[in-house]
Amino acid sequence: MFFLPSKETPILCQGITSSSGAVHTELALAYGSHIVAGVSAEKNVKTFLNIPVYHSVQEVMQKASEKPKVSVIFSTPSQALKDAGEAIEARIPMIVCTTEGVPMHDALKMRELAEKNGVCFVGPSSSGIVCVGETLIGSMPAHLFSKGKISVVGRSSSLMWEAVEQLKQVGLGVATCVSLGADHLIATTFVPVVKALLKDKETQSILVLGQVHGELEYELAEFYKKQKEPKKMWAYIPGRSLEKSDKRPLLGMQTVKFADVIDAKKQTLIDAGVYWIERPDLIGQTIKKQVRIKK
Repeated sequence: MFFLPSKETPILCQGITSSSGAVHTELALAYGSHIVAGVSAEKNVKTFLNIPVYHSVQEVMQKASEKPKVSVIFSTPSQALKDAGEAIEARIPMIVCTTEGVPMHDALKMRELAEKNGVCFVGPSSSGIVCVGETLIGSMPAHLFSKGKISVVGRSSSLMWEAVEQLKQVGLGVATCVSLGADHLIATTFVPVVKALLKDKETQSILVLGQVHGELEYELAEFYKKQKEPKKMWAYIPGRSLEKSDKRPLLGMQTVKFADVIDAKKQTLIDAGVYWIERPDLIGQTIKKQVRIKK
């Protein structure tokens, strides 16, 4: 089950001494994240940034003074399945995989393993999670975030950064930001995250950033319209100007116009009670006009 981590949540970093793992671990520590252990293939490394380093997740679970509740994975595409499998078999409650370009059959195995073991798996290709003022997990750019009451959940990280910056510019800020991953096959969808945000006291409203391919937005609309007292939600899906193309490797999108798909999703979300944002440059302005923030 997806949950929102806090500053006390113990975090494991798999691939802590890799180029990306090292950079983002240092940034997470500076933000105040509670990283209790790392895993590295480098046999001579015992500590890194004053964090104990082990050679497997199993060793972490046996020897670490505090057992991690979240693991963040910085791996190569070929190594990601092995690393994910270790964390899943250890039953770490939530795993965030930042690796991009994971082969689809590996991503499917990750999802199946996570479901079988009752583990929440976010990603692959997730930029992570930030609960503003609490903790940063993954490769989130901490400097973009100012504290607010709007929470963001989305697929495209670059669009997410644009939305977060706009929310800061209009004086709203962000409570939590969750990157699901932009790959075709991901494990955690919108619904579990939105369900957690609806219960979160820091979140007053929610912004959802979808994608043109897939069915996740329909699933979200079905869930949202059943809520008796939902928090206000906005949605935006990029890609309206793109035409159908055999060169675009989007599953099922080679024979349809992107605008037609977006219009269908737009209407479904509006019918469910979600507010629609027409253009990416209007995200901050639209929410600012329609939201009432309680102090």
